[in-house]
Amino acid sequence: MEGWEDFFPKLIQFHIVSFWSILIRIIIFAIMIFIGFGWLSSSFVSIGFVILINFVSYDQFVFLRKPDAFVSNDFSYSLEGEGIGTLETIEEAETYNRWIASKILDYLGQRNLEIGAGTGTIASIVSENFPVEVYDLSKENYSILKKRFRANVNIQKVGQNIFSVKNWNQYDCIYSSNVMEHIPDDTAVLNHSLKLLKKGGFFVSVVPALPILYSSFDKKIGHIRRYSRTDIKRWESALEKNLKIKWLEKSYFNPIGAIGWFVKMKLMNQKAIKKQDAMIMNSLIPFIAWLDYLPLPFGQSMILVVKKI
Repeated sequence: MEGWEDFFPKLIQFHIVSFWSILIRIIIFAIMIFIGFGWLSSSFVSIGFVILINFVSYDQFVFLRKPDAFVSNDFSYSLEGEGIGTLETIEEAETYNRWIASKILDYLGQRNLEIGAGTGTIASIVSENFPVEVYDLSKENYSILKKRFRANVNIQKVGQNIFSVKNWNQYDCIYSSNVMEHIPDDTAVLNHSLKLLKKGGFFVSVVPALPILYSSFDKKIGHIRRYSRTDIKRWESALEKNLKIKWLEKSYFNPIGAIGWFVKMKLMNQKAIKKQDAMIMNSLIPFIAWLDYLPLPFGQSMILVVKKI
């Protein structure tokens, strides 16, 4: 909000958008029921349209700020710490981060390692109940991690280069969250990680999905790729001969996020993750997390889990 002088106009705009969203949902629901769809599928589709409309409408008509009322969030991102603003924005979405972390927790053991820990968002959640070593190549992130976790007894080590680790066959789980897409030779990281894992250990990676969603923002923050089923085959073909794996998960998730990303980053060419977008997604998680149990053909992200055998 720009100030109290804009409070009532914004309040009116908010209710106008909300009214039209509800009306559109009722119309879509009624049309689908009339055509012959069931109430569950009709509800799901109509809610999806409302979420999509809200993503665009609230951003463009309600929460759009005047150009001179804020400092631009259009930073130049890189692997060497220029994306700190994005990491800090996402960290505020606690429900979202715990949702992402929940996809990793079941695979953790007594000795764990995180690749590309960033500013420590996921590590802070993991370390509530599990010991973990954290690594990040960025000098700035490394400094942040050292300072943030200096009193955390469950953070067993803070390092930078995963390839400096030579503790073969020692780890129960090695994981990453939105990291592998930054790495040109991601299969080298996979092979090295598998050597570090115990037999029966897990390599877990949450990655951005669908090449069709690749945007100028992806490029700006150092994403080399967005993942698909093709990358699963690429990983399999690049495995070193003495390494054997079993796939446990290779699933898309967060279809609502995919729709929002397509509209915001692809169609509207948005240059940064805005705080209100992160908070909207954060508030939606309790209502859309159940979609993870469906075998969806698309999503904003993928969860890739392999077991060393």
